[in-house]
Amino acid sequence: MFLADLNSGTTILISSIVVVLTIILSIVIFIFIKKNLKHFKEEDEIIVDNATTKSQMLKLINKHIKKVGNFGAATFLYVDIDAFTDYNELFGTKACDEILREVATRIIRVLPYKASLTRYENDEFLIFIKDEDNVSHNEKLCTKILEAVNLPFQVLPNESLKMTASIGVCTFPQAGNNIKEILANLELSTYVSKRDGGNKFTNYYATLSEEEKDNMAYYKEIKEAIQKKEFVLYYQPIIDFKNRVICGAEALMRWNHPTQGVLSPQKFIKVMEQSGDIRWVGEWGIDTMIRFQESLHQKYPELPLFFSLNLSTKQLLNPNLANTLINIASKHNAKPSNFMFEITDFMIYEKIGVIKTNIFKLKDYGFKIAVDGFVLDGQSVQSIQRSPVDVVKLGRGFLKDIDNNYMREKLLEILKEFSNNNNRTIMAEGIEDARAVNYVKSQALEIGSGYYFAKPLAGNDFEEYIDKKGWQAQLDEVASLEDAKKYNQENSD
Repeated sequence: MFLADLNSGTTILISSIVVVLTIILSIVIFIFIKKNLKHFKEEDEIIVDNATTKSQMLKLINKHIKKVGNFGAATFLYVDIDAFTDYNELFGTKACDEILREVATRIIRVLPYKASLTRYENDEFLIFIKDEDNVSHNEKLCTKILEAVNLPFQVLPNESLKMTASIGVCTFPQAGNNIKEILANLELSTYVSKRDGGNKFTNYYATLSEEEKDNMAYYKEIKEAIQKKEFVLYYQPIIDFKNRVICGAEALMRWNHPTQGVLSPQKFIKVMEQSGDIRWVGEWGIDTMIRFQESLHQKYPELPLFFSLNLSTKQLLNPNLANTLINIASKHNAKPSNFMFEITDFMIYEKIGVIKTNIFKLKDYGFKIAVDGFVLDGQSVQSIQRSPVDVVKLGRGFLKDIDNNYMREKLLEILKEFSNNNNRTIMAEGIEDARAVNYVKSQALEIGSGYYFAKPLAGNDFEEYIDKKGWQAQLDEVASLEDAKKYNQENSD
């Protein structure tokens, strides 16, 4: 009996020891695996030979700051490739990873021997140069880095591209006495480079934080708004007066701000142009517009609606713009003739090669090209006859004083004759009352838009506008005005 109890107790003790040893062994194995996985992950972050990992870089910086204190020196560069997300869309992740490896290799070639480089974020690099704070040396180095990035990259057998970068420069201890402050000021100085158009470097200085604090906050807010999908398109109806039907809409960007309500582009577009996010606007805009047009076509197959989107000069200066927009349309199997791109300063297309190339690529694919806000003067009327424009949108000035429009009407006759002979369309915008519609129709213009018919509408409201035929009441008012005018003329005769 006693032996049986002893054996039983021994068995329990041995089992407990085995369980404890198993748990300890499992913990040891878990720690080992986790440590090695972290090591392997860090090794993956070494983008090219002679670079370092992000964690190793931060350790190097902290070690140096701790060693030299405020009596030492160091330089930090932050290199951010401008608009790199465009290239991911265009060439794919694999090709873009190769591009970034080439970027890192080129940068390393021009760095001094005591410099370290790491890939800090997706398309951003951090450079640390210990015992260096010479402004002249730093500026020469930044120039070399920009020149290296600017050299063409061969991404596909028949496709190369030229890129730019924005660089922020900070020195220790002037820009902060710890790594957190230094990184914050690097981000700020890099933002200033981006805001000023990219392809440049900005040295941090003591008052920069105060000068740019509000701008930087707004820049970050816009970045977050893009990620949170707070931007939307509104649609202003375009009306066919002759057939008394809606024939299309102009897509206009709006920001559904969480605290300020719906904001127009005047509140944010300039910051987007400065930061490079204007490139995202074009891609997001055409994708959103095509999706909306497709949904409307399914719901209203009898309505041949076309949609237009404005392209700024800044967007047209992007050499990849046309290819990117064409690829998006092709992905959706969209019919290009249903979509139109509006250009405000159309006269510059002859002066700048990249803009001319983009416009002709878009037109050759089948998109329509419009000139927005066209001013009726002799020079503009002559220039439009040499342009690839399909649609001329008369600016609001044409309807500003319709009782004293004699000279503009003469120029309009020349423009109409050219348009009739060359398959061009003229439309009026900025229509604000029935009298303006009546005048437009008297000039043999058949389509137009303006607040008289509707303000820009959110997607759901636009569909409701179609369902209720919201333009009919306005056209009825115009018809009544025409009947009254005709009646008065007949009675006066």
